[in-house]
Amino acid sequence: MTEVVVSVRGLSKRFKLYANPWYRVVEWLTLGRAIRHGEFWALTGVGFEVARGECLGIIGVNGAGKSTLLKILSRALYPTSGSFEVRGRLVSLLELGTGFHPELTGRQNIFQSARLLGFTADYVRERLPAILDFAQVGDFIDQPVKQYSSGMFVRLAFSLFAHVDPDVYIVDETLAVGDVFFQQKCFERFRELRKRGCTILFVSHDMEAITHLCDRAILLSGGKLVAQGDAATVVHDYFALMGRTFAPGTSAPFAVTPGAIPVALDLAHIPAEVRDKLEEGLPTTAHAATGTRATEIVGFAVSDRKGRLAWTVAPEDALQFWYLVEAKSSVPDLNIGIHFYDRRGILVYAVGSINAGIVFPELQAGERILCTMTVNMAVQPGEYTLLPQTGGLTNGHPEPGMLHDRLQSLPPVIVTAWSGRWPPFYGLARLPTDIAWSTTF
Repeated sequence: MTEVVVSVRGLSKRFKLYANPWYRVVEWLTLGRAIRHGEFWALTGVGFEVARGECLGIIGVNGAGKSTLLKILSRALYPTSGSFEVRGRLVSLLELGTGFHPELTGRQNIFQSARLLGFTADYVRERLPAILDFAQVGDFIDQPVKQYSSGMFVRLAFSLFAHVDPDVYIVDETLAVGDVFFQQKCFERFRELRKRGCTILFVSHDMEAITHLCDRAILLSGGKLVAQGDAATVVHDYFALMGRTFAPGTSAPFAVTPGAIPVALDLAHIPAEVRDKLEEGLPTTAHAATGTRATEIVGFAVSDRKGRLAWTVAPEDALQFWYLVEAKSSVPDLNIGIHFYDRRGILVYAVGSINAGIVFPELQAGERILCTMTVNMAVQPGEYTLLPQTGGLTNGHPEPGMLHDRLQSLPPVIVTAWSGRWPPFYGLARLPTDIAWSTTF
């Protein structure tokens, strides 16, 4: 049988509401005989179980009781009625940096906070290299945290919590810390912890994160448990509760117009800004260590439709991705592609020239080819990392293929916020949709 690690039975929490601070004094002086308060039930009869190694999503609108539930499980609050049990060591990430002292260095705060969580100094020393490598605060680790930027502070705090390996993690929106690259590391770390058998309770308003990270989910409304089941179904119930529609788990390619130029071009015929960027070349560190380097991306640029360099785009507008590729040996089957990842590290979209039916001429060593892909960014607003790459085909098929070169550590593409009252769709990407109606049937 699956081991139950978290068990919640009939949990309820009542808060007393006082219209005037003196009313509390009146109740205290009269030993409760004079009632001067109203009541608010943040939770009413909530019950569920979570198995070892399971990730449970907890969703609901603001005020539904999510944070109250997690604070009770963290023993920061006591329930009014009902009971709960958490087996094993629990770490709560409700507020990153709790216990950090601004006058202490980052290193000192790591040991102090770990001690407050019940971990020994030897335990922390063993994991310190991994914590520092994950946080990437450099020499600032021995500087007072009051000198840290907000990004450095949350990276260090999250890194500590992510490496103490408890039995149960409680997470409340903390995966949204840092930039898009650090967020991807956070999500990958939680996937690793799940594989080790760590149980995670994850509260978020990010429904895509709930759908992709969680095995199951529960939906709270007005302090009551109104739905539970697989994550995609409960997310659907959440949007239905809000009077919206949502297609869970959608992750299909968005509309794309990839256009490749299968012959070498004179750089004078492309926009001046793009030409200058391509001729600028790429540093050695821009290339991933993997790949055969049969071809190499020697120039790369991103522009809008008018040829102006740009990494920011309005929703459903297009960006052009320019590749200048040089063959290092004879290549008869070049495939040029690009991958897009969201902040959780989930592949949003990938396409190659082979998918668009483009066949490049055979390249000989030293020859160059210029390729441009125009991609309509019909995705939700946010930051997306990209991996441009070149490769060859295996026996005429793109899968698994052979990687030649891949660029890394590029800036993220930023899709700006929607204009207008309602976004044109919900979810990860826009799928072609036709809607018809009739007044008769």
